[in-house]
Amino acid sequence: MKKTMIILTAAISLLTACSDKKKTTTADNSSSVKEETGLTVNEGEGKTGSFSVNGTSFNGKSSTQYFGDKVTGQFSVLCQQDEPFALLQAVFNNEKSASGNLKPAGSSYSVAPGDAHIALSGTAIGDKEFTTGSGSTGSITAGDHTLVLKDLKLFNSDKQEKTVSATIAY
Repeated sequence: MKKTMIILTAAISLLTACSDKKKTTTADNSSSVKEETGLTVNEGEGKTGSFSVNGTSFNGKSSTQYFGDKVTGQFSVLCQQDEPFALLQAVFNNEKSASGNLKPAGSSYSVAPGDAHIALSGTAIGDKEFTTGSGSTGSITAGDHTLVLKDLKLFNSDKQEKTVSATIAY
């Protein structure tokens, strides 16, 4: 759980610091930021998403991240609402494995092909991060640059539960 929070905190810090980094234009016209750590963030032009948590709706910009190599490294899709702050992140084994019907993964460090680790955090969510785990039910589907979550159960370290649904273009 602490490792997940560290990655999530690093991702949030990176997203807020993007304006201070050198931006480049990629072949698909989205801007990206290359960090010395091997983390690449793509801010899709006009890409947005929406998610609901226990019936409360959130909307925001979406972005993608590559951890290391773009082909073999982990791939992540994020949707962030700024006010009040809420962040939904999905981590996949790599971009190629971010397709089809996926199973909830218990950790963002060991996401196997066919799995997705979903994390939910922010001031609008509460003090603790909610993530997929062994008790997660619902569906995770990815394809055609869209992530869809339906009635996915997430849990925090106190075993509290939240249900999330989402449609995020990336």
